[in-house]
Amino acid sequence: MSALHIRKLTDSDAGAYREIRMEMCASHPEAFGQTPEEVAEMPEDKFVEFMSASDVFPERFILACFAGNRIIGTVAFRRFNLRKESHRGWIWSVYVRPEGRGKGISRQLMQQVIDEAGGMNGLELLTLTVTVTQTSARAVYGSLGFVTTGLSPQYFRLADGRYVDCEEMMLRLRK
Repeated sequence: MSALHIRKLTDSDAGAYREIRMEMCASHPEAFGQTPEEVAEMPEDKFVEFMSASDVFPERFILACFAGNRIIGTVAFRRFNLRKESHRGWIWSVYVRPEGRGKGISRQLMQQVIDEAGGMNGLELLTLTVTVTQTSARAVYGSLGFVTTGLSPQYFRLADGRYVDCEEMMLRLRK
C-alpha cells in the first residue's frame, strides 16, 4: 500500500467520495443510512454540499485517508449553528475499505476530528451513532473516550425487513 495521508475533501473530490459512499452503503447496509441506489441517484452537487460549510452547518467537513490517489477511509463532521445545539458536533460516515483495515486508519481519522473539534470555540461534545453490530468500530470509539449515552432500537430497517439497533455515544471535549 502507498504512503498514507489524511486531508479534508474538496469540491474536486466529489466523484471519489460518491464512489466510496456507494461502496460503504453496499457492503455494510446495516451500518449506513442510505442505500447504494439512493447514493447513485444523488446529483454530484449534493456531494459537494456534504463537504462544505453552509448556513445550517457552519463547520462541516469530511476527512479522507488516501493511499496514493485512492480514498481508503473517511470520517465526516458537522456542527449545527442553532444556539441550543452549537455546543455539539456530530461525527458520521466513518468507513475504511477492506485493504486499509487493521492499520489504525479509523483511529487516526477519528483522532484528527477530535483534535480539530477540540479547537472550535464553544464546542463541548462530540456525538455519534453506531450500529450494535459494528463491534470493531464501537471498540475504537470507546478507546478514544466515547461513552454510551443510549440505545435506539430499530434505528434502521433493512431491505430484508430486519431491524438494527444503534448505540448513541458521546465524547466530552470540555465542561
